[in-house]
Amino acid sequence: MSDQPHTSIRTVIFRDGERMPMLIDAETGIPMFDPCVFACTHVRPRAASAATIEQVLRGVQFLLHFSRGRGIDLAERFTSGQFFDLHELDELSRSAYVRTRRANSGISGKSDAPLVRSPVASGTAAIRLYYAGAYLQWLGERTAGQVCQTLEERDRYIRLLSQMLDRLRIRTPTAEKQSTRVGLNAQQKLRLLRVTDPSYRDKRVVSDFLRDRNRLIVMWGIGTGLRRGELLGLRIKRLDFRRNMASIVRRADDPDDPRKYQPNTKTRERAIGISDELAFLTHEHIVAHRAKISGARKHDFLFVSETTGRPLSLAGFSKVFRELRARDPLVGERLTSHVLRHTWNEDFSEVADKAGLKPEDERRARNHAMGWSEFSKSADHYLRRRTRRLADDISTRIQQSLVEMRPAKAQHE
Repeated sequence: MSDQPHTSIRTVIFRDGERMPMLIDAETGIPMFDPCVFACTHVRPRAASAATIEQVLRGVQFLLHFSRGRGIDLAERFTSGQFFDLHELDELSRSAYVRTRRANSGISGKSDAPLVRSPVASGTAAIRLYYAGAYLQWLGERTAGQVCQTLEERDRYIRLLSQMLDRLRIRTPTAEKQSTRVGLNAQQKLRLLRVTDPSYRDKRVVSDFLRDRNRLIVMWGIGTGLRRGELLGLRIKRLDFRRNMASIVRRADDPDDPRKYQPNTKTRERAIGISDELAFLTHEHIVAHRAKISGARKHDFLFVSETTGRPLSLAGFSKVFRELRARDPLVGERLTSHVLRHTWNEDFSEVADKAGLKPEDERRARNHAMGWSEFSKSADHYLRRRTRRLADDISTRIQQSLVEMRPAKAQHE
């Protein structure tokens, strides 16, 4: 069996700005026909984002790599109606838990470096097998229309296909529910604000631009709870400094966004308020720092790369938090932009408690700020956490009252 990769995934940007990932034959550089038809006719019409299409194609890529390594010709198998045997499904399932790469994978697949195998999480294995199964179902249903001459033949073909897919589903793990992520505590938040303050001199951050930009990213994250796609999509023309408002808009496949992997707004469009302090820091960054980056003058995205001036990429954004995690252990090993979103929500709960907001009013306000729909249940997670916190506080008070009663009772006796 060869572990040499024979496919790659590339994202093409069309003239209208649409991003379309494609599975490419590494030897010819040509898109692979069946996977591209599958992505264009089965996945893309369901309003799938480029990120989702890429994830689907990675499941197909895993399946094709498995099949090629074992000499399985999918077209021949499906034409004959043979599909996968039980032992092949077992092996396919086991393979889903393994990641194989070259030790120096940064150099093309032609590297002679040794292979490195490492386990993947059950959630990753589940996603691989789920999308591999979706491709097999699509391939089988399409092939049935080509090779079956009668309804009886088609019914038998589809029945055998369904049996094979059911056996694959049985072997597909249930994705483990991620542990509940919580926000930064007060000490971590203060420390994060300290190490990202431009006055905090860290020799690893060499420029005033980076110090100011990274501080602003953290301030926006903690202060608004925006997702990373929303932060990276902030545009200067949508910041109203007179009213201190920011417009969060959805612009999937924006032709004005030069990033191949375009950050997207997952939630609803909305306008959010920003404080005088955050508005001032943002305006100062634009005037005193961003304006000095020549490439940044070609667009109005707020956060940019220092070297090119292009809109900050998803990889560049992740690097900001990776370096913050490495810089100061007290900030927290799990620090991400999404942790800042959780921090905002927990701060919001405290403010709601002090203001005496009713649960329904709190739910509506949180849904608007987070971009969730009016009927979304996402806010219930934080309401439940608030309820648990209140219950724990009351329980602690009851326990304390019992301790305080004991000396009085003993003295009375």
